[in-house]
Amino acid sequence: MYVGNIKQWKLELPFVPPITAEWIRKLASFKLEELPPGRHELGGPHFMNVDVTETAPAAQRNMEAHRQYIDIQMVIRGEECIGYQPVFEAGAVITSCPQNDAWFYNPRASLDTIIRMTPGTFAIFTPADGHRCLCAPDGTGGAIRKVIMKIHI
Repeated sequence: MYVGNIKQWKLELPFVPPITAEWIRKLASFKLEELPPGRHELGGPHFMNVDVTETAPAAQRNMEAHRQYIDIQMVIRGEECIGYQPVFEAGAVITSCPQNDAWFYNPRASLDTIIRMTPGTFAIFTPADGHRCLCAPDGTGGAIRKVIMKIHI
């Protein structure tokens, strides 16, 4: 797991996982406010989702992990908290959707390491990283626009 800010992407680049460096460069090149919501193909098996949605209390959100993709998530507008736990501490899989490369867990949210995501903050999650996304920083919820790059490994 790695957290950085796209406003200083050139400073971040030497320190991100090498497999993600070209994708951080690409993320910095997009005019994300202009992209419509939905799926955007990035070539080959890689793609990017632009989501416009709502955050919710952490207790209402499950943790997820992937096996075939690395996520690069970045807030465009709004704020969210993402809870992080290593997959080995996330407990048993409660739901799996292999066709979407998504495995869901429900570990105690109180054990999460909290990542506060504001506009420009990006987080990289590998298959070893459980992440509880779209958690409301204020505990109640709010509008958010974010991008999730899905990098096939």
